[in-house]
Amino acid sequence: MHSPKHPTNRPTPRRPMPLYRPRCLPLLVLALVLLTAALSGCVSMPKMLGGSGDLTLTLDGEQNHQATLAKGQALILDMRDPATSGYVFAGASFDPTLLRLDGIVHQASGRVRYQFSATDKGESDIQLKIRKNEPGTRPDVFKRVRVIIE
Repeated sequence: MHSPKHPTNRPTPRRPMPLYRPRCLPLLVLALVLLTAALSGCVSMPKMLGGSGDLTLTLDGEQNHQATLAKGQALILDMRDPATSGYVFAGASFDPTLLRLDGIVHQASGRVRYQFSATDKGESDIQLKIRKNEPGTRPDVFKRVRVIIE
């Protein structure tokens, strides 16, 4: 026959271990901040770490973007070619005392890359314009990038 257990002989239930301990919270926050900074740095790797030193922005989705770069650094703007939607590029406007347009590359993948060089410190907007591929249409701003050169 099975005898009832005495209440004092019952094993105490174990509490689940927390995922973190309160005293480790500052370290967890620091680790998350460093991870975020490292992932955002994947866009451009410094030359001393084996990267090109160029900053590449992928301009998909939003119309307005921002970039901060150093004088002498290259800025590459990578975006879909608007020709797939019946548009053509209609020029780029920017401050030529701060930025130099080094080239435009149309890629077979249906993307276009504009490459700029930062020639002086300051701030400038780059406006990439498009228009319908029909005579007499007015250009519209396709992408706008606020550039800060330090």
